[in-house]
Amino acid sequence: MKKKNELGLTLIEIMIAVAIFAFVVGVTAITLVSSHNNLQVQRERIQALHACRGVIEAIREKRKDFAIGSDSFNWEGFYAWINGRTSNDWLSMVSTSEHPIPIPDLQISVDCRNMNGEPAGGTDNPVQVYVTATWTSIRGHTIRDTVATILTSR
Repeated sequence: MKKKNELGLTLIEIMIAVAIFAFVVGVTAITLVSSHNNLQVQRERIQALHACRGVIEAIREKRKDFAIGSDSFNWEGFYAWINGRTSNDWLSMVSTSEHPIPIPDLQISVDCRNMNGEPAGGTDNPVQVYVTATWTSIRGHTIRDTVATILTSR
């Protein structure tokens, strides 16, 4: 004879417990995968920003080559030099030892604007320089980050 107060779990109780456990494990796995992808995107973003800063440093160094004496500057030559560079040219100016995380489809573009936001030319001084990095993330989204600085003839 069975007693009504018999201890133990029924099959339904075990199935409910297993279902709750499976749900918790599934949600945890999705969260871990998502956070790993987000971490990878942030690593790529940091790497791209480092590349942009490296390009700005290269432009600052090259700016010295366009100084004419102590009072004059060859802005036309400077703009021609910048506009004549391709993404690969800009990327070659960035040291891979300083930036070890490769971003396979990273593209770098440089844009010069006067202080009114119009394309720079002639003898605009100072000039705003925008260095933009564009790439496709691990999730397939196009990401674009820009670093800006202001350059003068001095």
